[in-house]
Amino acid sequence: MGLKFPPGSRPPWMNERGQLLPENLPLDSTLARALSRDKRECREAVRLLGVMQHAGRIEAGIYLMGLLAGAQDDWEWRTAIAEALDGFDNDGCARLLFCELRTVKGSNTTRRYRDAVLESLATLPAGLTSAGFEAMLEDPTCSQRTRDKVCCILDGVDGR
Repeated sequence: MGLKFPPGSRPPWMNERGQLLPENLPLDSTLARALSRDKRECREAVRLLGVMQHAGRIEAGIYLMGLLAGAQDDWEWRTAIAEALDGFDNDGCARLLFCELRTVKGSNTTRRYRDAVLESLATLPAGLTSAGFEAMLEDPTCSQRTRDKVCCILDGVDGR
């Protein structure tokens, strides 16, 4: 059952030209969809939350952080959340993502997830990430491959 609007009116999340205004999208229904049992619907909701946080909806970014913190070891799901946190200029987000890199050990299974976390960190301001990246470079338990990726991020080079 879709939403109905009187003829000639438009939803608050659309402008007069019919373009989406993510800053006005309803949050509650999107949050509920992110917890659906349907994986496709969850991924769509997470992507939409990412669009909303890019549009300045801080609460969408905070919710994504909570989803990531409580996520099971479903690396596809966790990757979608990490990608949606891309550019979320928040100290707590940077801390959470660095914590993920410390706790999730690198393997063939987790490589794509860890790369998504690194890519999201790379979009954050240096003031939020430089100390964390420097700590990774000095950490003897950090793999050489990860150190190389961190060096590329710090040098502003796409190391994929």
